[in-house]
Amino acid sequence: MTLRLSKHHGLGNDFLVLIGPADRLADVDADLAVRLCDRHRGVGADGLLVGALPAAGDDADLTMTLFNADGGVAEMSGNGIRCLAQAEAQRRGTDHVDLRIATGGGPRPVQVRPGPAGDPATVLVRVEMGSARPGPEADWQPAEPPAAAALKAATVDLGNPHLVLLVDDATAVPLDQDGPLHESCYDAGINVHVVSRPAGDGSEAFMRTWERGVGLTEACGTGATAVAHALHDWGLVGDTITVHMPGGDAEVEVGEPMVLTGPATFVADVEVTA
Repeated sequence: MTLRLSKHHGLGNDFLVLIGPADRLADVDADLAVRLCDRHRGVGADGLLVGALPAAGDDADLTMTLFNADGGVAEMSGNGIRCLAQAEAQRRGTDHVDLRIATGGGPRPVQVRPGPAGDPATVLVRVEMGSARPGPEADWQPAEPPAAAALKAATVDLGNPHLVLLVDDATAVPLDQDGPLHESCYDAGINVHVVSRPAGDGSEAFMRTWERGVGLTEACGTGATAVAHALHDWGLVGDTITVHMPGGDAEVEVGEPMVLTGPATFVADVEVTA
């Protein structure tokens, strides 16, 4: 079977995207995702996004399934859904479209708009992320103390689970060690984010991410949304915040629903034999 995919990234968080009728995507599974996402023996990506086109009577333009690089299925990805939306816009031959995408975390209205002038590979995507709810409680205590102590901590559910840790300096946290340690405390895993204490007028913050099923990533859209929600609850930021990540910046509007805006960039079309 020959698969025609596209590769995209959202602030360095990269995905392979496959769009087609649901019956033709039935054989796409975790094993295939692991093979394709392998950066040495496959194409390489943080995840495989599968967009099933609607059957008659469906009220969504696409149904999204996200396989992480380890084959696990994630309920939602803020960077991933932006990349899927760009791929669908390209399939339609446009850079200006409104979509409704069904996800494991619920339906998400998405707006694709042209990106920066002179960069035809990039679009700007606004996603209504739904409600931010309290996240899960830990099932276990850490096997050993984390290297970095948190000033504050909160879990947030955005259709997928997040642990937000406020620290003095997110750049100084050994997240490759502390990330898996925190994640191991949750039977279903959790995305772990360290965020520096906001300075100035509370309109921006810096975060780093250990992503469930992937590891260290350059950016996380749902994570940026969770971080903004937690910081707002703690009274440290206003209603609109720019979240800086190693891969770039996203804007989050805190409210009901939470809204995430950020870029998606087309990398290449890919053809593989499955």
